[in-house]
Amino acid sequence: MEKRHKVVRFGTVYESGMADEDAKYRYLHQRKDLKISKGCIPVGFESYLPLDEGHNLYLETREGPPDDYGELMGPQYQISWKKDREVLAQGQGDGWHTNLDDCWTAVLAHFDHRNLLSEATLDYLDADPFVLFGIDDPVTQQALRKLQKFPCLVCMHEVPTFDEWAMYLRIDPLDPDLRWLVQSLAETELPKPWTCYKGVGSIVCYIRSDTGQVTWKHPFFDYFRQLRDFCQEAHMQGRHEEVMKVRVNRLLWTYEATRVESEASQDPLICPEYLDRMADIFGYDIKVSGCIVRNLKAQLRIFARSYRENQDVELSDIVNCAETLQRDVEKYAEMQDHWIHRVKEEARFDLTLLANGELQCVNCGTIALCFCLECKDYLCLKCYDSLHSKGARADHAPFQLVPCALCVSKPAKLHCTFTDKSLCHQCYAMDHIKQLPADGKENQPRRIDYLHQYNRYADFARERNMKRGRHGGSVVPGLDLTGMDHDYEAVLSNDWHPFYDARGVKFYHNFVTGERMRQSPRRPPNDTDAGFDEDLEVVHGEDLIDPDATSTTFSPMGNKTGDLGASLSRSPLSKTKPLPLHGFDALETLPKAREMAASQPELRNTRPPF
Repeated sequence: MEKRHKVVRFGTVYESGMADEDAKYRYLHQRKDLKISKGCIPVGFESYLPLDEGHNLYLETREGPPDDYGELMGPQYQISWKKDREVLAQGQGDGWHTNLDDCWTAVLAHFDHRNLLSEATLDYLDADPFVLFGIDDPVTQQALRKLQKFPCLVCMHEVPTFDEWAMYLRIDPLDPDLRWLVQSLAETELPKPWTCYKGVGSIVCYIRSDTGQVTWKHPFFDYFRQLRDFCQEAHMQGRHEEVMKVRVNRLLWTYEATRVESEASQDPLICPEYLDRMADIFGYDIKVSGCIVRNLKAQLRIFARSYRENQDVELSDIVNCAETLQRDVEKYAEMQDHWIHRVKEEARFDLTLLANGELQCVNCGTIALCFCLECKDYLCLKCYDSLHSKGARADHAPFQLVPCALCVSKPAKLHCTFTDKSLCHQCYAMDHIKQLPADGKENQPRRIDYLHQYNRYADFARERNMKRGRHGGSVVPGLDLTGMDHDYEAVLSNDWHPFYDARGVKFYHNFVTGERMRQSPRRPPNDTDAGFDEDLEVVHGEDLIDPDATSTTFSPMGNKTGDLGASLSRSPLSKTKPLPLHGFDALETLPKAREMAASQPELRNTRPPF
């Protein structure tokens, strides 16, 4: 009989350890030549028959579910055809049958009744389905016996998937501790002179071109199998630092091997790719925890120095690195909590409560009708006038509500267009509307928009502070309004980080978006740039030189020669407004960052490659 079947997947041999259950996955057939054949019915087997009509006929097997009494039903079979896998002999169920002969008889009756196939094709299909689809085939049975002893890489698509690589290494694809090992094997290139191809049953075969040797085993399979056993044992015993050490050694070994092959175009070790991989080694996502980038650079230099000297990384350095990164994450979380919650709560201005008369004066306890944009205090009008009558507070910018014309103690919410008076809701409804004539009652009152008024006051306060050169403590508080954008989240953004390429040119990398740029993302080049802030004043290149300035020499002690005072007074730089300081730029750290950089040069992590 001519063999036409093509095995897509061999599947696996069912083994439960119980003889009566395993016997359901065995077959015993007598062929047309009166020979007796026996073998295993694999689970997950798939093959197809190409027909003369241009379609394929598919057979799949699976493990059958237990019956109503809890006993296993044995293997199940499903037959489909065409490209869209139209299930045949579906009946009342989903097309899965426990008896392949009955299923095959129903399929042939379907073809014969609808005249879908030719007489020659029907004559060929009138045979044992175990033989037609290759289950009862020496090649299939030999492959199943070999698969019981040796693992293989099954590739159902053009490239093996992550789950297929994990099955090859006998690793759970959902195991978070060993996902890196599966990914490492998938990314490992075959050494020369090895190549690979996909053979029968979608099994990846490796062939050595110089000797012609063909095998199912990956050239580095033994290495990764031993590494798998070591990592599993280390994780079970809690020795996670040893696994990190192995991964760091592999990272540095990969860099050195790549540098030897492509030294001319090799990026420095301190690059986004290796920092991302190193963060993954210590269990961090660099896209989320961008605060650890600075210390990752410093620790990677320590590991590289140790690796080049001893071809190994010290375990103590691994422990110190893990502790350092943990402290960075905890400090960043504490800083976020402080800036996003505590400081925001302190600097929040609740316009709704103030306009409703629900806030009290911090000085006398009466209803507050005013908010000082610089003191951040709620006051009544009388207390504001007394506290801001003289001194530096006289220059503060207040945000005042309109008091009710009748009760004078509550903020006005409505403006009567007939009498031109501002009143609160209670006074307007209970007293004022009763005194209006008939034609005056027809005029609808106008609602006072305090939000628009606050925005005008805030703009006025910013402009005045900019003119006077005052920045510390002059940030106008944000409103407590849902949907408004706050600057605190923007201040905490740490997505862009500086690096140097192979030529020593500085660039900035964004780990969240994967973008790179040469210029600093914090400063646009000119006022035509898309990210330019209209509130900032740009000093052009030709304005940096004052032709009238005299030559001046500076000394380290601050002494000067020449007319320095006249030069500075005539320079356009003295006329420009100082840039406002927001967020972290407005804070002072102790000790000063410049003092630490001068006393501890090793803290300067961003250096060009040497």
